[in-house]
Amino acid sequence: MKSVKIQLRLPEDLRDVAARQAAQSGVSLNLFLATAVASRVGAYAEAERYFAARSSRTTPQRAKALLTRLGTVGGLRDDDRLDAE
Repeated sequence: MKSVKIQLRLPEDLRDVAARQAAQSGVSLNLFLATAVASRVGAYAEAERYFAARSSRTTPQRAKALLTRLGTVGGLRDDDRLDAE
């Protein structure tokens, strides 16, 4: 794999935190940032794959019918509320 050089501007406090975490992990700041970017890119690609697979198993009409059914029956239960204990 070919590497390319980029210039990255970060707020100083973010750079300091990243450098500290890289040092704690025993890796260079460059490797730490490259790993963070790779993680984010991988997560995005996985989300795209997941939702593409899910959407291929239905049709817009079936999805609308499901949303209509779920949106009208019974209302909220007590444990559906965010402030429920």
